[in-house]
Amino acid sequence: MATERNTDRRSTGMRSRNNINREPANNSGTIRNNLERYRSDSVSAVKARQSSRRPESQVRRANQKAQKKQRTKKLIIRLAVTLFVILICVACFLFTYRVFYDTPLDEEAVDVKVEFTITDPEVSDEEIAEQLVEVGVIKDARLYKLRTYIYDANYIPGTYKLSPSYSTEKIINILSGYDYSDGTMEE
Repeated sequence: MATERNTDRRSTGMRSRNNINREPANNSGTIRNNLERYRSDSVSAVKARQSSRRPESQVRRANQKAQKKQRTKKLIIRLAVTLFVILICVACFLFTYRVFYDTPLDEEAVDVKVEFTITDPEVSDEEIAEQLVEVGVIKDARLYKLRTYIYDANYIPGTYKLSPSYSTEKIINILSGYDYSDGTMEE
């Protein structure tokens, strides 16, 4: 009779005290079954993650490659900034050299004299510079205008004899009335 009870209980889904720890219940909603499923799922997930991981040496090599890329990128940026600064320095040097190293248009044309007339004392530096370029005494009107600010040009009306062998400073001094040694002034 006792065995019949056990079989009857099994068929109905009930378990006897002796079989509680040995047989899993058919009912899927029990806490024990859920816990066992969770443990088996988490263990298989951990095993799957561990099998997909790279060995430590590969991870180290990948990190070294990434660090090398970063160093290369930083080096390229530093070189670009350095080249940019060097280019700016060279441009500034060339600009100041052209402004302050005053060379005549033609040093050998000492005997050549050109007449240049200023009629209005309020004439602008731009107009004077353009006229001097047309006459053939200076090469660059912009540099002449910049030099007039440096040398403080105040033009005196009159007719002057200028030469392409004169420096820009000398031309400004002659036109401003400071130097009459070579450029004679006629009123």
